[in-house]
Amino acid sequence: MLISLLLALTSTDPAPILAPLGRPAQAWFLRQLTLCQPAMTKSIHDQSGLKPYTISSLLDDRGYQLSKGKWLKRGKICWLRLTTYQQELSEIVVEKVLPQLPSRLTLYKMNFRVDGYTLDPSQHPWACQSTFPQLADTIYLSRPTRKVRLEFTSPTAFRSDGNDIPLPIPEHIFRGYWQRWNAFAPEALHIEELWPRFASACVRVSELTAINTERWSFANGTQGAAVGFTGTAGFTLIPKKRCGELGPFWTGAAQVLNTLAAFSFYCGTGHHTTVGMGSTRKI
Repeated sequence: MLISLLLALTSTDPAPILAPLGRPAQAWFLRQLTLCQPAMTKSIHDQSGLKPYTISSLLDDRGYQLSKGKWLKRGKICWLRLTTYQQELSEIVVEKVLPQLPSRLTLYKMNFRVDGYTLDPSQHPWACQSTFPQLADTIYLSRPTRKVRLEFTSPTAFRSDGNDIPLPIPEHIFRGYWQRWNAFAPEALHIEELWPRFASACVRVSELTAINTERWSFANGTQGAAVGFTGTAGFTLIPKKRCGELGPFWTGAAQVLNTLAAFSFYCGTGHHTTVGMGSTRKI
């Protein structure tokens, strides 16, 4: 089960946003999970590599992050987004965590009333729920084209040799989605091992709109800061004849491209997605 839920929050005291709030939001979520299922929290914390959830910083009604330095007035409505894309974790969140939500929430010295949550996209554009098979079937029935457009709404970056790479490089982007998909999707839906190599050779950037870089200094953490990009990027599958030795694998690649782009809504992009970075959606 894939879920993207939005917690509705109301500020109970006037306060400035001193830093991105992904770290304290993550800590709050893991505390709620521990109260309901401590073994799952330990499993998530102990496992190395991919984590099956993402957390946002504070968001406005459109799903965009509220900037550092902005003052929240008493009574200001804002949102916190949580996504999960592992069946067991999603079930625990829906069946155990959500029914026991506290009435109050504090994030880095900012106090909120918890007004509820939604999984309904008609109530918030970043809310939704699906499954891996439904996602794949929806793309298949839509007759996917060779181009996808992705909007990156919080700083997005990739790590290489200890450095941030704040660029929408197709190889990094679609390898990351492929890794997460194959790690958590049913085995029957796994995408073949050749995909990262194919994406590197046969997917090109075809649009860059309002791409900017931003430095995030995290609240409630000692691990400093990260630099990432935001904006919209288009990616196009090049013609089969230009794929060289990979040409025989071209058939069906548009469906994989579009499916992984749709999956980005739940899994995010790049690193630090569990503390607010890499929020992404196909547009």
